[in-house]
Parts: sequence; C-alpha cells; structure tokens
Amino acid sequence: MRRLLFSGILASLFPLVAVGQQLQESSVVSPSLSELPNLHPLVVHVPIMMLVLAVVTQLASFFVWKKQLDWVTFLMLAGGVVGAFLAGEVFHPHTKGLTDAAQQTMKLHDTWADYTIWSSVVALVLKGLSLFVLAGKRWLEIVTTLVLAFSAVAVSITGHYGGTLVYIHGVGVQGNYVEAEHQK
Repeated sequence: MRRLLFSGILASLFPLVAVGQQLQESSVVSPSLSELPNLHPLVVHVPIMMLVLAVVTQLASFFVWKKQLDWVTFLMLAGGVVGAFLAGEVFHPHTKGLTDAAQQTMKLHDTWADYTIWSSVVALVLKGLSLFVLAGKRWLEIVTTLVLAFSAVAVSITGHYGGTLVYIHGVGVQGNYVEAEHQK
C-alpha cells in the first residue's frame, strides 16, 4: 500500500514518471516510416534549422557578400516556410486523451506554430520584394530582418512547447496520445 501511494505521489509530481511506467521495451532500431505514428518529428526540424540560419545569413549580409547571402537567405527562408507549413498543417499529429495541462501546452504550441508560419511567409515576401522589386532599400532589409528574427524566435518557442509536450507530458512517446496517420 505504501509503495502504491508513493508511486501515485511521484506520478502527480513528475508526469513523465507515470508515462515511463507505460513505456514498453522495444527491439526496433530502424523503423520504417510506416511504423511511425506520425511524421511530424521528422519534418519539424527543417523550419527550425532553416529559419534560424536565415536570420544568421540575413544579418551577415549587412556586412559581407551582400548579393550572395541575400540569395542564401531567400532560399533558406523559402525552405523554412515550406517546412513550417508541412510540419504545422500537413504532418501535425492529431492527439487524443490529453491531460488539461497537455492540452494547454498543445494550444500554446499550435499558436506559436501559426505565428511561425505567418511571420516566415511575411519575411519571405519582404525578402522577395527586396531582391526583385525594391533592390538596395536598406529600410526594407531592416524590416525583413526584424520579421525574420521574430519568425526565428517563434519557431524556437514552438519547439520549446513541443519539447514540453514530449518530455514532460509524454505526448508522442511510443505513440502515446497520438492518433496514427491511418487512424484519422
């Protein structure tokens, strides 16, 4: 009885302990894509990397290799927009049975994902204007940098809430709380 009470207290204080009790040992080393409940974790790293690197190349373009880095920024930003859309809209997992705290975290994750998508689209349009229509306008490059920086911050905050869902609430761990693609 004492052991059951202790594990209940631990589970309420540390939700991952409760999830850890539900995990099953697996011998799978290299699963096929069809064995994964959802492709979101594979796709989501594209916008994280590309949007953050786009900010770096955008800032660097103020000091060196302006023309070349403008194109690198544009291409990174385009890849980040596509990746953010795919991660947030196409491959976003459908969840079931989330706790109240996990639902609140999911709502924050989704909100910041939307901020990421829309701000990166705006940054891409601004960068396109800067490359093709209003070339050489310093004010436009500064505005683009600010919007792009917001997008990089937004994708980082989105990732923070995504990590919270996985590592604190156990969402997605061995498919917990996630409907498989074929179940939708």
